[in-house]
Amino acid sequence: MNRLPARKKRGDPVLAEDWNALLDAIASRTPRPGTGLELIASSGGFAYSRPGPGLSPNPALPPFAVIGIEKKDGGYLVTVKDGWVIERKPKSGDTPAVKFHMPKVGEETLDTIPRPQITMAFGDTLWCKIVTDEMGEISEEPEILAAAGDQDGNHYYPVDPEGSGSDGEYFVKLFKLENDGGTPKVKVYQQSDIEHWAQLWTGENTGAGGKVFKDHKEDANIYRFRTVRGDYGISENQTADEVELDFWATNVGAGKPVWVVPEAGGEPVPNPPDGPAAFRSIAERATQPEIRVKCERPNPGDPLPQEIRIEGNGYDAGVVSARKITMTVRDGLVKSLLSEEVTTGNLNLEILNFSYNNDGALYGEPYLSGILYWRDGLFVGVTDPTPGNEPPGLLVRQVAWLVSAA
Repeated sequence: MNRLPARKKRGDPVLAEDWNALLDAIASRTPRPGTGLELIASSGGFAYSRPGPGLSPNPALPPFAVIGIEKKDGGYLVTVKDGWVIERKPKSGDTPAVKFHMPKVGEETLDTIPRPQITMAFGDTLWCKIVTDEMGEISEEPEILAAAGDQDGNHYYPVDPEGSGSDGEYFVKLFKLENDGGTPKVKVYQQSDIEHWAQLWTGENTGAGGKVFKDHKEDANIYRFRTVRGDYGISENQTADEVELDFWATNVGAGKPVWVVPEAGGEPVPNPPDGPAAFRSIAERATQPEIRVKCERPNPGDPLPQEIRIEGNGYDAGVVSARKITMTVRDGLVKSLLSEEVTTGNLNLEILNFSYNNDGALYGEPYLSGILYWRDGLFVGVTDPTPGNEPPGLLVRQVAWLVSAA
């Protein structure tokens, strides 16, 4: 620090170095206000003063800090430093991605000059109110307000398939004005900018199928999804990463199986391999079929019919014997064989083989070459369908078959 020049007595010369030393000492001692202070000069000297809070608050103070309290009409006018509500936008198409909101006090923003004053009383709490839409995005400019009681607010939640959905209302506690023996005392809760962003997941069911996303239970913040369960021929198999829906069926009755059961090592497998379900087709006899299987397009380009039709060979006829035995044939199949004696339709027709010589005379003993069986008027073959168990009203008749022995 520069020192003042030495004192002089009357008559001592004032040298140039003395004068320069005096100027340097004055310059080194000139008052300069620091951050947040102003210099006031008067006839009595200099004084430092902090500017009024409504004009220029100390920049070193944190957001929402108290910068002035003025008593008025039994209450207090409180001035706070401005602070931001910072919103991070959840949608990729929203710009800017980070949005800054300056809270309002009444109709003025918190950073208005001069600063707005907030009326408070002992026991009041200062809040920052934030209102959002049902997607969690800020829909109104945040507001600063004082209240004696707690402000609970409510959480936003998006619309779900059940149709619910609600806007959000949040209250961030900034500070409380307490009574300290008649003097205001500030209890701080928030002294930083306020961050807000949409936190809840939302989704929707697409397409026309069953809806997997069921609803959102707001009271527990639980999203509920329907499980996938197979039914009536569809079975579900849960793997590490997938839920497989597999076709499963059962061949019923004593007939031939139509569904091809997936097997491994000759045993059915509960988890079929990927690919379509397989069914056996119904085919005609390879050569000279008398039974026809038809499923043909009526015209080229038409869809296939909805049924597979089983038909005979198309031959319809009737045979009436001299002994009044009537055989009816429909579509190549013997429909009935009836006579005056055969009333139940149950007949065993034995074929006896007779041999004759060139003179036409019979010789030798006849032998049974076969039996034709009818049951309930229908021809059922050349093998007894119920051996040892004759049906009621069974009629046994014989016919002769003459065979030349020449």
